[in-house]
Amino acid sequence: MFIDFNRDNQVAENEASQEQVEGIVSHRLGRLDGKVTSAQVHIAHVRESRSSNPEYRCSIEVRPENLGPVAASAEGAGVDAVVRSACDKVLHAYEKAVGKQGAR
Repeated sequence: MFIDFNRDNQVAENEASQEQVEGIVSHRLGRLDGKVTSAQVHIAHVRESRSSNPEYRCSIEVRPENLGPVAASAEGAGVDAVVRSACDKVLHAYEKAVGKQGAR
């Protein structure tokens, strides 16, 4: 599975490195290998306040071989946490889409 990683210009390399994010995505979505051709991952800053940690948004879109694209996103504090959450959400959306396709 090809992973295309993009980062907002407000997100620094040390906050979300490509190797770190691709490692999480390939581990979490590993069971989709052979079923999905590519995954697009985008990390963006949502907001930052003086008293709290910065918040991020992670959007993931996977391209199944015989279906339309499936996407999900998550927001929260910490890049690792939002990437994991978005991966879990896109897995759930993928399984739901495959289930609907199989029911037809």
